[in-house]
Amino acid sequence: MFLNRVVMLAAIAPLALGGCSLFRTESAWDQAAEARPLEIPPDLDTPSTSGALVVPGGGAGPSEAARPTAARSSGGTGIDGLHVEDAVSSTWSRVGTALERAAIGSIDARDESSHTYTLSMTVTHSSDEGRGWFKRLVTREKKTTTTKQVSLGVSPDGNGSRVSVSGDRDAVQKVIALLRERLG
Repeated sequence: MFLNRVVMLAAIAPLALGGCSLFRTESAWDQAAEARPLEIPPDLDTPSTSGALVVPGGGAGPSEAARPTAARSSGGTGIDGLHVEDAVSSTWSRVGTALERAAIGSIDARDESSHTYTLSMTVTHSSDEGRGWFKRLVTREKKTTTTKQVSLGVSPDGNGSRVSVSGDRDAVQKVIALLRERLG
């Protein structure tokens, strides 16, 4: 009896396995031929660059009341500034008012005759850089707090005044962003 089952299974197995191909149909995917590549019309090959490098003419409009300059120094200190369409003494007092109201740091020294401020700022740095995602996920973020000195000076610049800020790069960026918002 056991032998009959084995012989019957041996006879039916090839028929069952070979029968799978009887139910298979040829799809359009199997019969597809390769099409020729797409062609790009010559006038759509590259975008037009006729007005890409046009430099607008200079002129002090109302939108340029406080424009940043690109002056920066290398290393750990930054030097940046902005132009304000106002007199030097008025700009110096406006800068002092903006610094006091923003509470971005404490004004250590102010000199009205030379139109300068010395500001002490507390800057917080995160030490997550260089750590993998898993380590940042399971450990606390390490923050270090340091006090940085920032020097501000107001000088004549054409029809207005130039506010120059120098010191730690992160602190300078914060002060310039604040002054751009408050004096702009």
